[in-house]
Amino acid sequence: MSIYLPNESELDMMRAILLVEQWNLGLYKNALSMDGSLSMLLVQEMPSGAGRTYAQKALTMDFAAALAANKWYLSLNSSGKAEGAYHNSYLEWDFAAADVADINTVQGVFAFIWVVPFDAGQSEGPIKVGDTITGFTSAATGVVTGVLVSSGSWAGDDAAGLLFIKAKTGTFQNNEELRVGGVKWATSDTGTIFAGDAHKKLVFLEELPDPKLIDTAGQKIRVTLKWTLSTA
Repeated sequence: MSIYLPNESELDMMRAILLVEQWNLGLYKNALSMDGSLSMLLVQEMPSGAGRTYAQKALTMDFAAALAANKWYLSLNSSGKAEGAYHNSYLEWDFAAADVADINTVQGVFAFIWVVPFDAGQSEGPIKVGDTITGFTSAATGVVTGVLVSSGSWAGDDAAGLLFIKAKTGTFQNNEELRVGGVKWATSDTGTIFAGDAHKKLVFLEELPDPKLIDTAGQKIRVTLKWTLSTA
């Protein structure tokens, strides 16, 4: 069976995605094969800290009726496809001497979201959008932007699924209590893939047309963020 999705519905779908997923934007330094097997485990991000000025950019989940600073603008492009543009100008990274000393080449830009797999969801819940979850052992925190229950139920004390989060602090641990307001509402099921921390889910990855060796303090990388949702 083939399903036709009108372009206006593509806009609704794009908005629904962005209301659940806060994108974190970064630059990567390794050459990658562009295929469906790509994941964050293969992406080598530019290093940060220790005097470097490179850092990820956490995009907002806000919308505007036209291009505006630090907001999403959704529209139908000239081909009738749903298109999302972020910010009213380019996004910029400005590098310092410590970045230059690493002798890295920026290959492209990527975006990821934070996801906390969970199980043993309790009847004290359900965890809701806007709740702040805290790992009881790690003290890591995150603000919930979306909840997906894939099995069980909160009433049955066995809900399991995914928590989409933003504003993450600290490092979650596998099998720790996830508390809301000091009360256990679930248990983390993050496993070992990211050493027990919340998972990084790759949203997109785009190569620069001309990879840039970072060899000068004050050097800049500028990216205009625009993406298209095409279902037909």
